[in-house]
Amino acid sequence: MFPGLVAADLDCYLPQKWRSNVFNRERLEVKQKLLALAREVGADLSASDGSPLSIEASVEHPALWNHKQVDSQSIYFSRNEAARRELDSIIDRQKPITTLLDDPTPQRNHIFLCLTLTHEGLDVSLKLHPDARVDRQNLERKIEDHFECERLISLLSDLPEEFCIGITPERQPIAGVLEVDALRALVAKLPPATGASPPPVPSPSQVPVARLFYIGRSLQRAALFGPDGTPLMDGAAVTRWVRQGLLMLLPVYHFIAWSRDNDFVSMRQVLDRQKVVKRQRGLGKNDPVRIVRGVLAGKTGVVQEVDARGQLRVLVGKMTVKVDAADVERP
Repeated sequence: MFPGLVAADLDCYLPQKWRSNVFNRERLEVKQKLLALAREVGADLSASDGSPLSIEASVEHPALWNHKQVDSQSIYFSRNEAARRELDSIIDRQKPITTLLDDPTPQRNHIFLCLTLTHEGLDVSLKLHPDARVDRQNLERKIEDHFECERLISLLSDLPEEFCIGITPERQPIAGVLEVDALRALVAKLPPATGASPPPVPSPSQVPVARLFYIGRSLQRAALFGPDGTPLMDGAAVTRWVRQGLLMLLPVYHFIAWSRDNDFVSMRQVLDRQKVVKRQRGLGKNDPVRIVRGVLAGKTGVVQEVDARGQLRVLVGKMTVKVDAADVERP
C-alpha cells in the first residue's frame, strides 16, 4: 500500500544530488513507494484491447542511458511486453546501434503514460518519444484526417484546465491547441526520429534535452507540503489525484496508440507478412533441406512448395512429404 510522500522524498532529486551514487539507497526507497502507488492505480489502466498496461520504473542510479544523472523518478505504463516485442522488431531495425546503446528503454519506442517525481513536485502525463515511429506515425496520419483530428480535439477539450500540452520542455494550456491547425502545428514540432536527420553535436558538458510530445498536469511541492515540510496530502489523497489524472489521459492514449483496430499506418499487413516470413524461415521452392524431426529425421530432400503457415512439401527421393518448416534445416 502506498504510504504517501514526505518532503525528503522530493529532496532526493535536488540538482546537487543528481550525479551522486551516495543517494542511490534513498532514491531506491522512493522508487519502491512509487511502484506501490503504480500498482494501486494500474489496475484501472488497460490498452484498447482490454489487456493491462505493463508497469516499469526508471533506474534510481546514475547510468549511461540517463546520462549519469538522476533528476527524477518515473513510473511508466505502456503496452505489454508481447505487444512491444511485435513492434520493436520493426522499429529497432530502423535505428543505428548507437541509439540502442544510448537508451535501451522500451519507452523510447512506444507511447506511454507516466508518473514522475522531481524535487519540484509530482507529474502525471502522456508522452511520445520522436523515435516511437509506429505510434507517432499513427498520430500524424490520424490528425491529417479532419474527422479524426476533431475527435482528438474533443478528447483534449474534456481535460480540466490545469492540463498542459507541448513538446517538452515547453508546455502550454490545452486551450491553446483546440483548433485543427494549432494541433497539427504542435505535432509537427516533434523532432525527427533518430537517423532521419543528422543529430546536433552537444558540447562535452551538455546533457541532451528530451523533446517529447507531452500532455499532463503537475502537483507542485507547495501543494504537497507546508512551509515546514508537513504533508498536506496523505497517501490516499495522492493516490486519488494520480488515478484521476491517468484515467483522464487514457482515452487520449487509446486514440494515439497503434493497435490492429487503430491502424492508420497499414502496420497490420507489415506484421502479418513478417509472421509469414518467420514461419517459412526463409525457405523457398527448390531449396535443399534436411529433416531433423519425425520418422524421416536425417533424410534430405528438396522443397517443392511452402505455404503461409510454414508448411512444406518436400521431395525425398521419389516421395513427397509434408513437414513443418521448424522441422527442417539447410544441409
